[in-house]
Amino acid sequence: MRLLFTTFPAYGHFHPLAPLALAARDADHDVRVASGPDLASWAESCGLPASSVGPGHTDIQRAAQSRYPDDTWTAHMFTDVWVPAALPGLLRLSDAWRPEMIVHEEQEYAGLLLAAILGIPCVTHSWHAPVRPAASRRRMKELLAPIWAEHLPGRPARTSGEIYLDACPAPLQSDEVVEIEGVLPVRPVPFDGPPVDRPAWLDDLPRPAAYVTLGTVPVFSTTERLKLIVDAVAPLVAAVVVTTGPNPVGAVGDAAPNVWATTYLPQSLLLDRVDLVVSQGGAGGTLGALIHGLPHLVLPQGGLSQISAARSIQQIGAGLSLDSAAQDKTSIRAAATALLEDPAYKTTAFRVGLELQDRPSPAEVIAMLVRSRSSSPAISQPPAI
Repeated sequence: MRLLFTTFPAYGHFHPLAPLALAARDADHDVRVASGPDLASWAESCGLPASSVGPGHTDIQRAAQSRYPDDTWTAHMFTDVWVPAALPGLLRLSDAWRPEMIVHEEQEYAGLLLAAILGIPCVTHSWHAPVRPAASRRRMKELLAPIWAEHLPGRPARTSGEIYLDACPAPLQSDEVVEIEGVLPVRPVPFDGPPVDRPAWLDDLPRPAAYVTLGTVPVFSTTERLKLIVDAVAPLVAAVVVTTGPNPVGAVGDAAPNVWATTYLPQSLLLDRVDLVVSQGGAGGTLGALIHGLPHLVLPQGGLSQISAARSIQQIGAGLSLDSAAQDKTSIRAAATALLEDPAYKTTAFRVGLELQDRPSPAEVIAMLVRSRSSSPAISQPPAI
């Protein structure tokens, strides 16, 4: 089967989708990833054939901020900025390579529209985070409506496909997931890029150790925030590993001798070497902490999914969270101390991570999707574009 995977051009959007795409490739399906040029290149390096459509992340963000200088630019970036920019490339790709099914990550909406235009099944793959609130989904549909009306007059805009692959750990999931059609819980699988060698210094990292990250998005990861967190946590542990993301390694300033700074490090190489995770609540870091049974201090920087993850992690007892008004050095240090000293947080995180193994694996999900495609004769022959 020809499977097209579409993703907004950002690592955090693509990585939850990648294990399913790799499983499809390994099952000898004809797989293609479509995204902006920077992410398409990254997908290729991960072993997946990819096509460049639309602008890169930086260009699309700048376009959204230029057109919408108020605080609404983020919603517009994913809808009426990204979709019209990416759809022409997707249509050209479909002329040459006709997909039989489209799988899009939950905040990439051009692939969803393409599936409706082609009359083929569309599957939504969630992040490893709670479903977006109903008010947010309604807003996205409002912004997408003119684009759908242009290409499919009379058809209401959608934000998810016929099947919704729910990769959010159950204790973190919102009750609003019941409002989504076709929900299928699936096993979330951490992914952080092509295999690389573990740095030698990690093997000798003293313990206890903390991992500090604010992700790779500049609006969330700033030099001031990183330095504040590192200064708060460093006195509590034997080692701190901090990934500076979009900032230079020197972003942490005159760090203590027990601080190891690098712009990026795959979490798969790191999380079995640390005892505490401090992050903004990104989906990848939150899942990694759970799977490795690590207490998690969540410091959300404004994203809806971050705020939701922070709330859920604290509610289930797998960590603590501090809202933006309470993210001062004293409060961060006190919360980190509590997480390091009370083993109950680690126990809860480990239990939740273990429960995830009972869900269908990416290979099992691909087999299910192939069977569902075979049982949909009404849309088995895509119309001509």
